[in-house]
Order: sequence, then C-alpha cells, then structure tokens
Amino acid sequence: LKKAVAQAIDNNTSDYPYALNDIEKVLDNQLIGWNNGNIDQFMDGYVKDSSVRFITDKKVKTSWQEITDSYKKGYPDKEAMGKLTFHRDEIRWVNQSASIAQVIGRWEVIQKHREKLASGSISLDNTTPRNSDNNNHQPTYDTLSGRFSLIFVGTEKGPKIQIDHTW
Repeated sequence: LKKAVAQAIDNNTSDYPYALNDIEKVLDNQLIGWNNGNIDQFMDGYVKDSSVRFITDKKVKTSWQEITDSYKKGYPDKEAMGKLTFHRDEIRWVNQSASIAQVIGRWEVIQKHREKLASGSISLDNTTPRNSDNNNHQPTYDTLSGRFSLIFVGTEKGPKIQIDHTW
C-alpha cells in the first residue's frame, strides 16, 4: 500500500508546468485590464470553467460566468472600477510537480466617492462635496482594501486562478 501511495504521489505531475514569475505576469495583466476598465481582460486570469471558486465573506461563486457577471454589475464602467493595486506578500509553490501555487496579498482600489441614495442606489455625481467645508466642488475619493489568497493551477494557457478567497 505504501508503495502504491508513493507512486501515485510521484505520478501527480501537471501537464502544464509554469514558473512562479508567470503568476506575476497574470497578476500584472489583471491590473492592466482592471485599470483600463476591461473586466474581460481581468477575468482572463481565472480558470474559465465550473471548477473556479470565488469566496468572499458574503458568498461563494462557483463559475467563471457568475464571477464575471458579478464584477460587471458591481463595476459597470471604468470610473466605477477605480484604480486597482496589488501588494503581493507571498508567492509560493503548494505543489510544484502538480503546478499548484498560492499568492497571498492585499488589494486596494481607489475610486471616486459615490454617494449612496435610498435603497442602496448610488449617485455618480461627484461634484457634491462630502462635507460643507469643501467649497471647491472637487471629487473626493474612497479607498477600498482587503486581503486575498489565490490558488493557481497550470492550464494549457498558462497559470490561472482556480480559487480566489478575497475579503
């Protein structure tokens, strides 16, 4: 039995190997897509099938299309998307022979402040100052931030995110 288990582990190699710096390229491409208002380019970093998982404090999304639709609904245009940055704290192999890697990091989005109206609707009129002391009618900005843990797998198109845990 020990021999069979050891052999199974040894045979658990990926058909699609990649280097850790290939993950950097995926993340850089995602940033370019996001900051250009292109959610489809951003989503190119994910496995495009039902094995992908996007886990937040609110929900687990279980398909590439569900994740994409959610982003497009929440960020309908470039202005709403704001400017995204990633702080990559750690990129490491979970299992190099199986081409499974993990990225742990922080994300930050700076976007124009959107006033909330009744029933959770959002006003995109950023000419209204957030406080009465601001008389120059310049838009104000919000910084949203959090952490993420990404699991990458090897695919025929290079490394892709299979599991995204973002909070």
